Amino acid sequence: MRTVATSCDDHGVDAESVLAEVNAGHGPRWSLVRPLDGGFQTGAWLLADRSGRSAVLKWGPDRDWAPQVVRAATAVARVRAAGYPTPAWYAVGRTRGGGAYQVQEYVRGRALDTVDPRQATALIDVLERQAGLGPDPRRDWSAYVRNLLTDGWPALSYPVAAAGPAGRRFVAECERQLPAGPPANLPAADLVHGDFRPGNVLFEGGRVSGVVDIEALGCGTRAYDYATLLTAREVGAAARRAVIDAGRRVAGRAVLRWCFIAAAAELLGFMRRHGRPGADAAARQLHAVLAEIG
Repeated sequence: MRTVATSCDDHGVDAESVLAEVNAGHGPRWSLVRPLDGGFQTGAWLLADRSGRSAVLKWGPDRDWAPQVVRAATAVARVRAAGYPTPAWYAVGRTRGGGAYQVQEYVRGRALDTVDPRQATALIDVLERQAGLGPDPRRDWSAYVRNLLTDGWPALSYPVAAAGPAGRRFVAECERQLPAGPPANLPAADLVHGDFRPGNVLFEGGRVSGVVDIEALGCGTRAYDYATLLTAREVGAAARRAVIDAGRRVAGRAVLRWCFIAAAAELLGFMRRHGRPGADAAARQLHAVLAEIG
């Protein structure tokens, strides 16, 4: 098969170059088919081998992040063995430029545009599979949340407050709640995806067919993934209530609140740093969700 287009990452590395490295390191097996849509970062292509089997090639230029991607392959195999519905990784490695690549199983399905109560139940079922499944204690999401909302809060909150009046009100409400401090011991035994949003969960035939973009997985409390899901605008009001109720049951209201403040502030900061429109409007919505959590 021949490519009809090429996609380059921020360092000018194109799909053909990355695939040549993959095939050289893991055997000449794959050909490029077409780029895949979705996601903020570049570098996702559909592949096929000589038998027609499909796979997905992903890569990125970040040298600092590359060791996490390579290490994640072992964690992915571990959680898959326990039944977690994420695609298998066929190959992983470093590019000559220092970034990382991965070749994953291709899973059919599409991300949800909206999440209703029935679909929320399916997402909650997946999140509950993460209980006690923490695969990599070296990546501790609970410690990350604790640090983010203590020493890291000034840097985290500044771009949120700069988003506009709603951003400033959101920061003020968070700062009203933060002095109580995090729970003494945030749970740390669960699998944490780290970016559990509707865009990273594929559905087919009304069921979850795959949880993708899992490179950041580690240990912590799955309440963080509940909180991240609650930041997604695709989640409707009734579905949101179901997610809040389930998230509270994981480790209590206080843990869910802390995780939500961290996930929401990170999202708003991301929108500001990358020039995404609507950060102040998003802050208004997230402020309302924080009030729902209580």
